[in-house]
Amino acid sequence: MNDLSKAERSAAVDAVKELLDVHFDDAEDSSDEDGKFSLGFRVTFDRSHSPTKLKVTCRVSKVTTDEIECSVDDPGQQKLPL
Repeated sequence: MNDLSKAERSAAVDAVKELLDVHFDDAEDSSDEDGKFSLGFRVTFDRSHSPTKLKVTCRVSKVTTDEIECSVDDPGQQKLPL
């Protein structure tokens, strides 16, 4: 691992930590009834520039679970009298 890679990794970790600190409370407030919530991070390194362009994106998601259960009669079957 060269010095540039170390510096890029360090900068990315610092940015993720900063975004986590900024958005954690809002993410926690959006938790579902089971307490589930998520923060996702994406780190993009663009070395086509000098110096390297670093972009860190934070995404806050509330986990929502919903369910419907039902029975569907076969429309091809005739109903029997009761």
